[in-house]
Amino acid sequence: MAAISALLMWGVVIFPIDQFLPQATSASLEIDFIFKFMAFFSTPILVFVNGYILYFAWRYHTRKGDDITAVGSSIHDHRWLEFWWTAIPSALMVALGIISYLVMPKYYLASAASVATIEAIGHTFYYEFRYPGLKQSVLNDMHLPVGKQVTIDLTSSEPDIRNAVIHSFWAPEFRVKQDMIPGMIVPIHFTPREIGTYRIICTEFCGIGHSDMVGKVIIESQADFDRWFAAQQRLQAAAGIPMEVPLAKGNSAAGGRLFAERCTVCHGTGSFSQRKVGPGLGNLFHDPAHPTLVTGKPANAADVADILEHGASGDMGTMPNAQANRLTPKDIADLVAYLQSLH
Repeated sequence: MAAISALLMWGVVIFPIDQFLPQATSASLEIDFIFKFMAFFSTPILVFVNGYILYFAWRYHTRKGDDITAVGSSIHDHRWLEFWWTAIPSALMVALGIISYLVMPKYYLASAASVATIEAIGHTFYYEFRYPGLKQSVLNDMHLPVGKQVTIDLTSSEPDIRNAVIHSFWAPEFRVKQDMIPGMIVPIHFTPREIGTYRIICTEFCGIGHSDMVGKVIIESQADFDRWFAAQQRLQAAAGIPMEVPLAKGNSAAGGRLFAERCTVCHGTGSFSQRKVGPGLGNLFHDPAHPTLVTGKPANAADVADILEHGASGDMGTMPNAQANRLTPKDIADLVAYLQSLH
């Protein structure tokens, strides 16, 4: 068991975590050190405790001819053994507590050294990012410049706060994970150190669309970030121009594929009453019991396209807009064509 422990402890020391999970931020290096610290010292505890359990189970099991009423050894209270198996884990826990106290507050608090503070808001089921200098939010994709410390203010919200739930912000390559809690703003901060595109994953079960709640963090050079930021400003300046949706060119087959990919988390193709998050859309254009949409407008192609473009909010919840659902004008036309084909 000592040999197995030594071999595994050596493996912990040399294991290249960054080759499997890039150390993309300043937090990654110190969080990985804490992880290796725990793994290094817990390895012999794991090996010896389970090794002795297996050994004793084999060594002292009842054998043929043994008296099943026999009393086992009366040896107990080995004071030095009990002292050391209490003292060593206690010392390790104290050391781990001190290291964690020195490291964790460096990233799980706001910092005056940050060049910018970005708001990250969890919705059902997408992420919203608000940047200083941008009038409108950016959805699902967060852009950051490499080498610049930023603070992220995390929370969860809905148009009706009573419908808000706890989400989570986890970027594995950043080694930071924090719940997004309605009514609370929880800051984290870090400095991106490697250019690339990384995942944001919700690790708090937040409803039927939880598995689809993913985003991206794009770490780029300062010049590339500046170009992206300027492009966002230009797009937002033109946001008041109505979207030209080519309804006449909608393709129902393409819309069906898109519906299966983007819409089935919240909607089915059955009747109105067959709800998931929102109602079934199988008879959207042909339902005499529900002749109007959630916006109160008639169920025609133009008004359905308007909901897909701008979203809607009502008693049934919130329908994200085209930006949140990553829909182009052609996508909207294809979806409308598909919904019209259902009956």
